[in-house]
Amino acid sequence: MTRRTAFTLLAAAAVPAAAAPALPSCRQLLRVETPAWPATTGTLTLWTRDKAGDPWRQHGPAIAVMMGRNGLRWGRGFHSMPRGVTVKKEGDGCSPAGIFRLDTAFGSVPAAKSGTVLWPWRQMTATHAGVDDPKSRYYNRIVDAAAVKKDWTSAENMVPKSGVYRRGLIVQHNWDQRPGAGSCIFLHIRGRGPTAGCTAMREKALLRLLGWLDPAQHPLLVQLPVAEWPARSAEWGLP
Repeated sequence: MTRRTAFTLLAAAAVPAAAAPALPSCRQLLRVETPAWPATTGTLTLWTRDKAGDPWRQHGPAIAVMMGRNGLRWGRGFHSMPRGVTVKKEGDGCSPAGIFRLDTAFGSVPAAKSGTVLWPWRQMTATHAGVDDPKSRYYNRIVDAAAVKKDWTSAENMVPKSGVYRRGLIVQHNWDQRPGAGSCIFLHIRGRGPTAGCTAMREKALLRLLGWLDPAQHPLLVQLPVAEWPARSAEWGLP
């Protein structure tokens, strides 16, 4: 499969969802489970199945992950929002809970060294910015500041000295760009401690994940504390 084909498949998967999730097309699942809502650590497991209705099979060993410094809060994704819950906001230091589609992988290394096989890759440079200014038209998007007219007052450096964005994967949280609902949520390389709202892991584990992902399998990311999994698994058809 060419990268152009992979981009086409990914774009098709980005069609807005109905209020309640229906997951028959999903054949790759990234399951993140944390001990409790405030927890800053968790476990990621990868799951696969041949078709809807088939049993899920775990793919490889579990991966230790770091979460947001304030744990999890319900985010805006491919799921109906429970009533009366605390919802993620910009700058709250929480990773989003729920079901999310995945967008392009990215990083400072070229595609040939990215570790991706079928998944689309976007190389970052010093002029790329992850816009977190809710007033910007580019809010919650990565843009090349050299190619667009700057209208933001704050943004993330996408080539930080820490190296945590050497390889990463965009999570489609708040993908309709609701101002203040949270921005720039990624899976990325683990740093020294909890994140600002992303899910981070060792680079070796991220490389395994990037090489496994296939747009044709319509992968989804699900993040929940352990107490939420039994009910949501039954409701959403998850492992």
